[in-house]
Amino acid sequence: MFQINWKLKSLLYKIFSQLKLDKTLYFIQKYVTERSNVDIKPSVRLWNLHSENIKKHQIKTVLEIGAGKSLEQNIFFSYFFNNSLEQTVIDIKKMIDFDLVNEASKQISELLNVQKLKSVSSYDDLFNFYNIKYIAPYKTQNLIEEKKVFDLCISTTTLEHFSIRDLRTLFKDLGIVLKKGGYISAIIDYSDHYSHTDRNISELNFLKYSEKQWQNYNNTYLYQNRLRHDDYVKLLNEYKFITHKIIQGNIGKPPENLNEKFDLNNKNNFILWAYFFAINSN
Repeated sequence: MFQINWKLKSLLYKIFSQLKLDKTLYFIQKYVTERSNVDIKPSVRLWNLHSENIKKHQIKTVLEIGAGKSLEQNIFFSYFFNNSLEQTVIDIKKMIDFDLVNEASKQISELLNVQKLKSVSSYDDLFNFYNIKYIAPYKTQNLIEEKKVFDLCISTTTLEHFSIRDLRTLFKDLGIVLKKGGYISAIIDYSDHYSHTDRNISELNFLKYSEKQWQNYNNTYLYQNRLRHDDYVKLLNEYKFITHKIIQGNIGKPPENLNEKFDLNNKNNFILWAYFFAINSN
């Protein structure tokens, strides 16, 4: 996997962001660092956490917030549920790459040992062949205005990139766009995402820093809210989502010089990932 010093990566992201070089960055990610390339194998066990509850609770309509470029999770569900699942995917900007979508479809069909569905080159193809409606740019507020209602909202390693303010807006809106008794199925990665491409830092390196210090490294391309496990539990409860199931991942080693913002005696601060399945009681 491509490796780069995390501070240099943060600086480059800031420069690209300020110069609004989105297309240039994506070209580099796709053809140079290959960070955008599809590799479904590490994600299948996470998708299965969602799939188990989709099947168990007979979910028919799914909303996903921020599915990214390849829609690989959505493609997996299309195959796994034989296109019976109605999926709506929204994003704040158009990120979809049909080359990556088709590559994801190829890998997933091979994994599941089923015939590959038709290749796609348009949103209509995506809907007709995979029962996925992709809408971007689009927000949950638009769903409310159009009075859309869903059985389930699903996300995998997405919520950690929302600001606290945006998370509050999201949970408030989901209380409306999810039917009463509907569900949230969410996997959250609590690790420092810079450690994914810099093996010289720990998985919880970013807990060294104060909020002010962390602002120097946070950016729009890799925003990390650094919220810990208990913060998400409180937010779900605050917005009247009853946690039906929680799976906690491994506990990482706290970094040296842990910032006082994070209590060393609370092991939940060092959980590396978690799965939430919560019920909407609004």
